[in-house]
Amino acid sequence: MPTRPPVQPLPSSSSSSIQQRQQHHYDPSIPLYKLFSNLTFHIITAKLENELTKIYSCIDELGGKSVRIEDCKLIISAIKGKPRLIRSLGEWFDKKTILTPEYISDAYTNALTYATQIDPLHPPKLPDRSKYIISHGLRIVTPIFHSPIYVKREIRDVKLEEEAEEEEDMRPPMKKRKIAQQEIDEKPGIKPQINHDGHDKNSSAQLDLMSDMTLVSEDTKFEDIPALCIHRGSPLKCVNQNMLDAIRPIFEEREFEENQQKNSNVLSYRRSLSVTVPRPIRSGKEAMKLLGVGDKVAQRVDEYLQTGKIEESFKILSSSRFQSLKLFSSVYTIGNFKAKELYDNHYCRTLADVKNHFEAIEEESPEVRLKDKLRRRRKGRMKQVEIVEEWIKLKDELDQKIPREEVEEIAACVMEHLDAYVPGCQYTICGGYRRGKSESNDVDIVFAPPGVDQDIGLLRDLYMRMSDLGIITHVLHVTHRDANTPIHASSQNFDNLDKAFVILKLPGPGRLHRRVDLISSPADRYSAAVLSWSGSMMFERDLKRYTENVRGFKFRAGLLEMSTGDEVYLETERDIFQFLGLRYVPPELRNAD
Repeated sequence: MPTRPPVQPLPSSSSSSIQQRQQHHYDPSIPLYKLFSNLTFHIITAKLENELTKIYSCIDELGGKSVRIEDCKLIISAIKGKPRLIRSLGEWFDKKTILTPEYISDAYTNALTYATQIDPLHPPKLPDRSKYIISHGLRIVTPIFHSPIYVKREIRDVKLEEEAEEEEDMRPPMKKRKIAQQEIDEKPGIKPQINHDGHDKNSSAQLDLMSDMTLVSEDTKFEDIPALCIHRGSPLKCVNQNMLDAIRPIFEEREFEENQQKNSNVLSYRRSLSVTVPRPIRSGKEAMKLLGVGDKVAQRVDEYLQTGKIEESFKILSSSRFQSLKLFSSVYTIGNFKAKELYDNHYCRTLADVKNHFEAIEEESPEVRLKDKLRRRRKGRMKQVEIVEEWIKLKDELDQKIPREEVEEIAACVMEHLDAYVPGCQYTICGGYRRGKSESNDVDIVFAPPGVDQDIGLLRDLYMRMSDLGIITHVLHVTHRDANTPIHASSQNFDNLDKAFVILKLPGPGRLHRRVDLISSPADRYSAAVLSWSGSMMFERDLKRYTENVRGFKFRAGLLEMSTGDEVYLETERDIFQFLGLRYVPPELRNAD
């Protein structure tokens, strides 16, 4: 380890008096905050011959690495003239960001200031890179977006019926696509008549597309309320919320019994509960006027209205089996099906039983696994037994709701460290936060760099840096997109985006471990990624079904025309809704679960 350089290794913008105080109070035995974690530098030696040792020492002590030019993220140069830099760097001049040496010294000063003050709530930050820029390097190429006014040839209106929808769930994917196309071809209808603005006059979505979706008015007849979530507004709370909450345990219990949630009974309950009506329901008979509500749900409605409760739900909630299944399925990587298997086949009754089960089937001993455990935790290669162990250990913290203020703090922290690689990324906090919830179970952050292909490798850099700094404590799972297949769905990566599912803990005492999903999107798919990760589940389900069955496109955080394989990139969520012939539904009205 090199000897620690003096407080002012290079000329700095900081005042000499502050540096002298730092030098006087600083304990050299205390390691500096690794402000350069997972950052790589290449130093141009010209004009820096007398300072090289100090510069390299600063980089080392702040956790960075000095590497070859082809491997670096940043170039440090005292040379500022473009002709001379081009002679020194050749092709790399246009590919790498070049900063002045003061960037190193000011970052070092920030770390020293933190070491003398020891304020755990406010770790040091990297200096604002824009103040040290000599050359931005890689020229940002902005994506090209399609106009939202686009009509697929020969689109015909297809009415989605609940019976066909439930049957389709049981079909293999290839057969579903063939049947969907057959339904479009055989369904009576007329060819689209195109207005001057490019919209189909006969489309089922003949609405004022320039206005946002609003709540259904109180005088609307129940039979006239649209069945699909994308055609109506669903607020966070509805006037029948207590009744819905009373019915909910019934389908939750059945989800454990049905194979992968594909039973039509479960789907029927889910769809019934997704319909928001503008006034209190007065009877089961009235509820049956809603599209998708059948006899069983109507009976539950009458029971609740007469007694104030639903006996079946009460029995389910009192069942020790249901309580165990809910507990098991709340552990990451253990879904409904696995929870049932653990209870029925392996006789697990507590989380300790679950932990012991996974330890028993793990081939390697805990001692052997310990050697590589931390490495896997940092790189997103944790084994299921390790995830279960860690989750159970942290469950009391992970089960606590996250207030909106903390969600915003988490997002700000993520973006601060993202700026270390690509400043100026756009981002959106999605999920329940975006739909207006006051508290969240986890945090979904979708971000995208400003230029084409700048996202490649960006997410890995981010979670490796935040892991090095102890902010991300566990990388549970990662997916990496195939750059040659922009929109693709697979069991390994359903939307072909870079994703890291992590456990994160903000710096400072008293902070809790939180579940965070980090989603990195190419710039041209950003709006679709935000739409895809905003939810709710039933809203997204209906959107995908409508997009495929009515408009002939696949929606997987992007739009793909099924018949041609052509991709369509639209700049905003509103453009996507308009493209599909839908009124824009604000996120606050997508709470259809």
